[in-house]
Amino acid sequence: MRGRIRKSDDGMSRGGPPAKVGSFIGAMLERLLPGFRVVCKEWEVVDRWHEIVTGRISEESECSRVENGVLHVRIESSTWRQEAAYLKEPIKESIRRVTGCETIKDIVFY
Repeated sequence: MRGRIRKSDDGMSRGGPPAKVGSFIGAMLERLLPGFRVVCKEWEVVDRWHEIVTGRISEESECSRVENGVLHVRIESSTWRQEAAYLKEPIKESIRRVTGCETIKDIVFY
């Protein structure tokens, strides 16, 4: 059997170069927890909020969570909340550009 690739009972190939652990883990998580990649992308938005929005809006706001495709952002000043409300569409475009997340459908400023 020298030089031949064998398949084990689980359907995985044996022999040849080793697979990257990251790709294996990602595939396993997707199979065990469908939708985990969406959740990871959404939390990337929360984590990278200050890269997504810049300038004064970044200084005045704190992104707290995502629920059902809705991003929740805390802004203490009512004036800045009003300003941010006008910027929802450009912020969603920036989210897509910076993180690749396509599931944020709305932003709530509170």
